[in-house]
Amino acid sequence: MVESKAPVGYVEVLVECPFCGGYVPDDFECLKCGSEIMEETDYEQMMFVCSICREDVGDGADECEYCGAELE
Repeated sequence: MVESKAPVGYVEVLVECPFCGGYVPDDFECLKCGSEIMEETDYEQMMFVCSICREDVGDGADECEYCGAELE
């Protein structure tokens, strides 16, 4: 029987768009509303998600509790 390895992902940081309130990657333009997001060092709200299944994980998580991915 072949044992499958857990997928490898990473903890992705999403920031709250100040215009539409959606959580998006820390880019220059919001993927949801298209507004330009100014580069800031301190965002109001941040979310940490698994890059594989997009579920919430802790900032320093080593493994996703939802899909079992090893987070680097």
